[in-house]
Amino acid sequence: MTDGIPPEDPGSQTGTGDTGRKQRDPAATLTSAMVVYIFVNLTFALPLVIFPAAYFDFIGLDADAADQLGGLRWVGAVLLAWSIIAIQVLARPGGKAVFVTAGAFQLTFGAVAFLYSWSIREYGWDLWYQVVASLVWIGGAVYLWWARMSGRKVLRGNPPP
Repeated sequence: MTDGIPPEDPGSQTGTGDTGRKQRDPAATLTSAMVVYIFVNLTFALPLVIFPAAYFDFIGLDADAADQLGGLRWVGAVLLAWSIIAIQVLARPGGKAVFVTAGAFQLTFGAVAFLYSWSIREYGWDLWYQVVASLVWIGGAVYLWWARMSGRKVLRGNPPP
């Protein structure tokens, strides 16, 4: 002790605004956001690629509509491709900011599309699917944008110190 001031405990709160919490590593945030992004895309992609008519039937469309929409396998293939790109970003994030930004826009536009669908009541599937899908897309978009902003240095190839 010097001058009557006790030595600072690394976990204590100081006058500098430090709350004692460790700041989350931007690389870890980006990694977890990309895992969420992969999960979201695969959740929608795999059923569309493997068994689209059964998937549409499962979410509550009538059998005729499900059969007619069975040709939308290509939508699942696009989502599958985005999942593969996300795996590549996980492997080497440096220089791949454009892919993360595009993925964040993809989830954002998907969320907006689901919300717009709600507003004009155009969906023909069960309400549970509309709620779950909307929440998944909105949550994924918000998380990926946040990770994108916090992981800018990682994406540029400059890992944090």
